[in-house]
Amino acid sequence: MQRLFNAGSVLLVILMVLGIAVSAAPKKQVVVGVSLLTREHVFYNNIESALVKKAKELGVKLIVQDASKDSNKQLSQVQDFITQKVNAIILCPTNSAGSKSMVELANKAKIPVFTMDISSDGKTVAHVATDNYKGGELAAEYVAKKMLPGAKGEVAIVTYSEVESCVNREKGFKDFLTKNYPNIKVVDVQNCSGDQAKAADVTQNMLLKHPNLQVIFGVGDPFAMGALSAIKAANKNVQVIGFDGNPEGINEIKSGGLWKADVAQDPAAIGAKTLEAVMTKLKGKNVPKLIPIAPKIIDKSNL
Repeated sequence: MQRLFNAGSVLLVILMVLGIAVSAAPKKQVVVGVSLLTREHVFYNNIESALVKKAKELGVKLIVQDASKDSNKQLSQVQDFITQKVNAIILCPTNSAGSKSMVELANKAKIPVFTMDISSDGKTVAHVATDNYKGGELAAEYVAKKMLPGAKGEVAIVTYSEVESCVNREKGFKDFLTKNYPNIKVVDVQNCSGDQAKAADVTQNMLLKHPNLQVIFGVGDPFAMGALSAIKAANKNVQVIGFDGNPEGINEIKSGGLWKADVAQDPAAIGAKTLEAVMTKLKGKNVPKLIPIAPKIIDKSNL
């Protein structure tokens, strides 16, 4: 028996010297469930592309679903992720104030939840997003310095009240003007509920109500595009500033028309930083509750 034990020990040493693993089981691949707000918006397409690229780099398996702006559909997706026993869940909530229940379900199953772009009222590990309040301030400053001679006039906002990130853009815009440019008045704020066609409709109403309106701030490029279409249809000379940095907005700015500038986000950084935060957490390390991504102003001068 002793002779067999010694022979086995010698064989183990030889295998170790040769670099052959004898006992290490293959590592189980990390699986992350992702529920996007929508795939109809190029911004989320870019986030998804960044996630996929980073996942390949990190060896992570992604299960990406489109919630199609439907909270019930998103809840069902989260339930499916829990059933599949994913290692983590990434959400772009369809409604900031209505996602708590799905986060609680995941927490109960001991699955960490992260949010991208849109925050949740549930208890998540971390939120990765553009500094949206700062972006609103940048838009307001650009309007005051570049779009309104003498820093006075009437402006309006097409917002998306159901989503906190868009509300923060609106708030940053209004607060900055109130504090720094009291002669610029926000005369109207209308909610388009994330719909470009509705953005055009509410803009049409704004133009009728406020004949001296000079600028419209769309808190997302699709809403700015809707506003622009209504302005053109009414043959008005009202300028537009958007928020996202999407191709349609960039093309309008390049054309030298009424869309003057945009607050550009960095969806690639949002996607990559979120997955990096997931892996940091799964390794047992601390992750900041908020990971802000800086926005920047783009116009014809720097495109």
